[in-house]
Amino acid sequence: MDAFATYSDLGTRLRRTFTPDEQPWITTLLKDASTYLRDDVIGAQVFPQSSSTVRFWPDGGRVDLPNPPLISIDTVARDGVTLVDGEGYTRRDNLLWFGSDKPVDVTFTYGYALAPASLIRWTCVLVSQTLLPIEQKLGLTAGGLSSVQIDDFKIAFADAGDSTGTTLNDRNIALIRRQFGSSGSQVVTTR
Repeated sequence: MDAFATYSDLGTRLRRTFTPDEQPWITTLLKDASTYLRDDVIGAQVFPQSSSTVRFWPDGGRVDLPNPPLISIDTVARDGVTLVDGEGYTRRDNLLWFGSDKPVDVTFTYGYALAPASLIRWTCVLVSQTLLPIEQKLGLTAGGLSSVQIDDFKIAFADAGDSTGTTLNDRNIALIRRQFGSSGSQVVTTR
């Protein structure tokens, strides 16, 4: 999967230039953060733009196509026969209505051609909150770290460690889900 942000995006925000040796490492962290946002927060493939053919079983004649964003419906077929909007089905936004619940194969294009600015920003936030502990050789811990003591080594968390790892708080997760999530079906990965 592609990362929402690049090491250049992160470098700009941190006023830092990553060396050629650091760039693959930062890219991996950005991919990890993007996977977290895509799979655990949004629950849908929103970037990069992709085409997919999916078999749907209408429920009461209804099929909810992925959101966000649906770019185009390329073909709709049932039993190998291509259907036409207005004849074999009816479309309203991301909903398709059929006369029966027999399975249909829908080929569609979805997702953003460019990563949305807010997802670039959130990806950079997630990676930046992990950089200090990593660079201090404290591992992949993040959020909630309030102090580190050297003699008789000690780490203290302001929130008992609830925010450790690559995570966002519940408020920010809800905000991102409202902006990019879907109440209908979602494409998470394609083959």
